[in-house]
Amino acid sequence: MPQPQPRLYTDLAWLWPHLSPPEHYTAEAAHLDTLLTEHLGPGTESTPHRILELGAGGGHTLVHLDTRGGRGGRHHTVAADLSAEMLAHASGLIPGLETHAADMRTMRPDRPDQPPFDAVLIHDAVDYLLTEDDLKQTFAAARAHLRPGGLLFVAPTYLKETFADNEVADDGTTVNGDQLTYFTYVHDPDPSDTTFEMILLYLIRNLTTRKVELIEDRHTLGLFPYETWTTLMEQAGFTVQSIDPTEDAAWELFLGKLP
Repeated sequence: MPQPQPRLYTDLAWLWPHLSPPEHYTAEAAHLDTLLTEHLGPGTESTPHRILELGAGGGHTLVHLDTRGGRGGRHHTVAADLSAEMLAHASGLIPGLETHAADMRTMRPDRPDQPPFDAVLIHDAVDYLLTEDDLKQTFAAARAHLRPGGLLFVAPTYLKETFADNEVADDGTTVNGDQLTYFTYVHDPDPSDTTFEMILLYLIRNLTTRKVELIEDRHTLGLFPYETWTTLMEQAGFTVQSIDPTEDAAWELFLGKLP
């Protein structure tokens, strides 16, 4: 994205399925499926909706939506992400998944014979867009992939109005016999700009040697007010509505629809 990829998406990508496993996305994917059905009609195994996720990561949302994901999905999905390591995770979850190593700001259809998509999904990967120009480019890219009447879902983790400065979260699990404990800390070093920082700390304890490895991974993320999201989506040609999140949703949700 606009800065070098954090380690979670490169050499530490092996941690991702343990930090945020696919089952954590079940309710959110069901909510998206309901919205897709409401606005596009029901997708079926024989006539699935075509969905492109920009910044798809490890495919943990798509696996619940795709007909090939083994979880009752009713859509045909395509994944795009900058991280080859994350796309490899997604391909492992969804057999036959079409993937593209691409920047969400500049990706364009590469096959004129390929039908356009019914929906484009940009989940919390949109957080890595740091400027209004990044947002404008990304919304234009999404529109280029959509058919008339197509949908754009955008799900930033925070709005300027909802940002929780100095927020801390922690969790733990076991990975290949080692104990993994991780902490997430978010803060805004400069409230006058459009970014905030997320710091991830991973503590990996080898149960054989009883030694603990401490890894720090810093992420610079974008932070924009509600009006910026809606205005720039409208300027890109979408009719925009804010969707009430599910009770346990960890993000905001904007739905844009093309004429």
